[in-house]
Amino acid sequence: MLELVEESGQTGPASGVQAMISARPSYRVCPGWQRCHEGGARMLALLVSITAVLVSLGSLGIAYMSGRHSRMPVLQFMWEGASGGGEPKWWLANVGTGPATNIVVAQAERTALTRGLNREQWFNPVLIPSIPAGGKLALTWLGGTMGLQCGLGASCTDAEKYFYTTKCGDDVSMFFVGLHLPRWPLLKLNGSRAVKTWWGVEDLSGPRWSSVSERHVRRRWWLPSRFGISRRLGGWADPVLSYRPR
Repeated sequence: MLELVEESGQTGPASGVQAMISARPSYRVCPGWQRCHEGGARMLALLVSITAVLVSLGSLGIAYMSGRHSRMPVLQFMWEGASGGGEPKWWLANVGTGPATNIVVAQAERTALTRGLNREQWFNPVLIPSIPAGGKLALTWLGGTMGLQCGLGASCTDAEKYFYTTKCGDDVSMFFVGLHLPRWPLLKLNGSRAVKTWWGVEDLSGPRWSSVSERHVRRRWWLPSRFGISRRLGGWADPVLSYRPR
């Protein structure tokens, strides 16, 4: 705010020009307006700094997600008929951009092809070796029948131990981020294994093993539903310690 202050001219033999100059009003800045201006400048500088920090964080987040996507495994069930004298069989192929590790293949009487278990009952989990990007592995224990009369599911982790899940039923496949199958222990539990190794399973004859339904799974309430029952192998939400043989 500006205040107008009138200064009276001097009397005497001053010239006309000097009289006009001395008679001109002078201005001075109001202290309150100056403080307001300085406060606005500081606020603008603060907003610029906050914007710069947010842009930097956004750039880091985008770079992190781009790195994750560049190493993301995507598993796909494939049926390959007899060709070139080979036997028909089911395959699990990695069509993603990164290796798939800690792969568990299981069966379900039916699958809703949705996130979570949703009243699904999964059984016969089998641990298979890692599959590199662009690779595939024969699921010989499923036999040479295309119509299995059951749903199939596969969970895996990437190089940073984050879970990914594929569900297949009636020739429809769905891919999810997170674990949307039961969390069976990969190692021995109380002297026995809940998950069989692929080289120890010849076929599906005999009784089922390690059958798990939704009511047998303990899920952390604070975990977003899009991640299923766990996001990361060995993470805070990993419910492996709550697993009990059925």
